[in-house]
Amino acid sequence: MFDFPPRSEDASPSDDPGAGAPLALDSLAMRWQMLVGQGRRPVGVRLAMRSRSAADAAPLSGLMSGVVRGFTDGDNGVFPHGLVLLAPQGFRYDAAMARWTAPRNVLIEVPDSELGDEERTRVRFETRRQGVRHVLRADGALPERECLQFFQYVIGHGADLRAGAATLPVPLLSLDSGSLEQASAALDGGAHAVVGWPLGPKAPDAEQGFSPSQRAILELVRLVQTDADLRTVEQVFEAEPLLAYMLLTLANSPAFRRGGPTTSLRQAVASIGYGRLVKWLVLLLAISNRDGQNTPLIFASLVRAHCMEALVLAATRSTAQADEAFIVGAFTLLDRIIGQTLDVLLREIDLPEAANAALLRRDGPLGPYLDTVLALEAGAEESVAVAAELPVDSDLLNKSLLRAIAMADSMLALV
Repeated sequence: MFDFPPRSEDASPSDDPGAGAPLALDSLAMRWQMLVGQGRRPVGVRLAMRSRSAADAAPLSGLMSGVVRGFTDGDNGVFPHGLVLLAPQGFRYDAAMARWTAPRNVLIEVPDSELGDEERTRVRFETRRQGVRHVLRADGALPERECLQFFQYVIGHGADLRAGAATLPVPLLSLDSGSLEQASAALDGGAHAVVGWPLGPKAPDAEQGFSPSQRAILELVRLVQTDADLRTVEQVFEAEPLLAYMLLTLANSPAFRRGGPTTSLRQAVASIGYGRLVKWLVLLLAISNRDGQNTPLIFASLVRAHCMEALVLAATRSTAQADEAFIVGAFTLLDRIIGQTLDVLLREIDLPEAANAALLRRDGPLGPYLDTVLALEAGAEESVAVAAELPVDSDLLNKSLLRAIAMADSMLALV
C-alpha cells in the first residue's frame, strides 16, 4: 500500500544485548500518524513514543528494537514497506544505540535541541554508520545547510518552513495537517509528505443511494455475519461477475492458494473462510467509489479495525466478538469514504447490537475498545488514560497497534 521504494532486506533489529535486544513495550505510550505524500497516497507512518513514567529507565536501544520487532509479532508478519519514522520523546541515547540496526526504511527523529550535545551527536554518527537514517525535527530556526546533509528529512511546521521547502537540501515532512487546506498547501508547496491527515467531515445527511455492487457487498457482509450457508453466499457472487472475478483472483493469490488452482466460487469462499472474507468485503466496500483521494481514510479505518480486533481477541478470546470489533473499526470512517450516512449504512447491513452501540453511542462492550484505538491517534497521554479501562496490558496494546499498521499495509495490497 505504501507508495515508497522497497526497503533493503539485509538489516533487522539485532538480538545482540550490546546492540539493544528487543524489550517489552509496557513502559511506552505511543501515538501513530500516517505520512501522506503527493497524490494523497500514504507513504509511511510516524510513531511518537513517550515513557509512561518518569521513573522508567529502560534503554532506548532495547525499546526501539522492541518497536521494530513488534510489527512482525505473530504468524506470517510482514514489515511495512513505507517509511517508519520513530520519534522517541524524552529519552536519552544509550551507548548501545551506536550499534543499533533496523530495516532500511526505519528512521529516527531527532529534535534540533540535541544538535549541540556532543555525546549524542557521536552516538548518532555511529548509528548512521550502521545504516540507520535520521530526521531532524525543526522546532526553531533551521541549522546551517552543512548540518542538514546528515539527515534524510526535515520535519516541522509553520509557513516559513513550508515556503522554503523547495530550496531545502533535504525533503520536508510537514506537520501542518490540521485541516485539508493546510495539508494541501504543504504538499503543493513542495513537501514530500504531511504528518497526519484530516479525516474530513461526516457524510452529508442526504441519502445518495448505493450502487448495485455496493448493495451486493453489503448483502454479502450481512450473510457472512449471520453465518449463512455457502450456496446462499455463492448466489450473490454469481449475480455480480466483477465481484466473482475478484473473489477467484483473491483465492488464487499466494496468500490463499493451496495446491491446485481454485476454479469455483464455492471453493473460493471455503478456502478463504468467512472470517477473512468479511475483512476483504469491507475493504471492497471502502474502495467501491474509486476515489483515490480517500486512500488515507481507508488506511486509517483498516488500522482501527485490525487493532480493535486484536485487542478484543486478547481480552475475551471470542473470535465472534473480535470479528464484530473489526467491523466497528472499519465502519468508523466508512460513511465519509463512500458518501453515505452511518445511519443508512447500519440500516442496510443490520449489524449486531454491540457494534451499533459502539458506532452510534460509543458505549456497550465494544465502546472502550473503540475509544482506545481512537486515542492512539490523538496522543500518548490520551491513549494511556483510555487504555486503562481495558483488560489488556500496555505491551500488548502497543504490539496490537504495530501489528495493525503492518496488516493494514498488507491488506490494501490484495486489491
